[in-house]
Amino acid sequence: MVNKSHYSFNETIHVPYGVMAEWTARIFRAEGLSRQDADLVADTLVAADARGVYSHGVLRISLYTERIEKGCVAVDAQPELIVSSGATGVVDGHNAMGQTIGAFAMQTAIAKAREFGVSFVTVRGSNHYGTCAYYTMMALAENMVGFSSSIGGGNLMAPWGGTDARIGNNPFSIAIPAMHRYPVVLDMAQSVVAKGKLVMATKTKTPIPDTWAFGTDGLPTTDAEEGIRGTIRPIAEYKGYGLAVMVGFLSSLISNAAIGSTLKDVYEDFSGGLNKGQMFAAVDISRMGDVAAFKTRVDREIDFIKDSPKAPGVEEIYLPGEPEARAWEASLVNGIEYPAEVIREVQGISERLNVAVPEGVSSRMV
Repeated sequence: MVNKSHYSFNETIHVPYGVMAEWTARIFRAEGLSRQDADLVADTLVAADARGVYSHGVLRISLYTERIEKGCVAVDAQPELIVSSGATGVVDGHNAMGQTIGAFAMQTAIAKAREFGVSFVTVRGSNHYGTCAYYTMMALAENMVGFSSSIGGGNLMAPWGGTDARIGNNPFSIAIPAMHRYPVVLDMAQSVVAKGKLVMATKTKTPIPDTWAFGTDGLPTTDAEEGIRGTIRPIAEYKGYGLAVMVGFLSSLISNAAIGSTLKDVYEDFSGGLNKGQMFAAVDISRMGDVAAFKTRVDREIDFIKDSPKAPGVEEIYLPGEPEARAWEASLVNGIEYPAEVIREVQGISERLNVAVPEGVSSRMV
């Protein structure tokens, strides 16, 4: 789980959700996306920021626009359901924006679950699609449980006992609706930290904890540069490794998407589309019982967990997705709190593309 308390910003600016979403959408329209696709991409990024998941928010505009401009993404492409067999399906993304593909595939999974009770839809030919939770939460409005996973943005981790990077950190999400409590939404990757934290440590020339990464010799290291040359540590050691393997297999092998030796680094490889694999599934609760009764049971279990005696220094016990839900509510009222550096970067991209910067934002960035 991620929330804003995990971040420390030197200088901040609050931007209303609607202002940031419209600004971001205009940037992607300038890059050739249709209004519908641009609005979707913008919503996924700004929603991540509003939920406090800044690693997958408008910080990604720079990467996305670079990949578009270098011809790595087919901005006018649309995903296609190429196999539809009962509750299952395979989607070919045709190298469209990952968000366009993700929304299409999740909508397909929801429709199939409505017809068959459950569904499993797998994807090839996709790109980075933002947070997994954006798609699993689409199922909540349908009183369904949502699942999604993605192959990672490159091989970052070694097989347990190995020394070179052969496995992605392969994130996945599960979303479960509740009655009066926040829905329970897990969204996580299988690495202890993101690669970006090692990059930041190299810039500041500071050591890293020996629990973050392995060197090229396969042993724990406190040297960030050695960690980058080596591999990032999986969560829970061999268990995290095993989970990453299984999520990767489910995301890519059924659809014949990139994995292992064919998986490109989203930040480094601009030779073409990523052919990312993703998985989407849904379970229609109404097929197995009363939805209200189920959601009431979820509330009851949430209350049981949260009522646990608290350890010293702990003010409240949270369920997965609860900090993000609270950050979302605060962002809608107060605007999204951004580090000024991120807004300046978006402003620079906007000016380069001749996209007007919202007046209220530009006046505060002088």
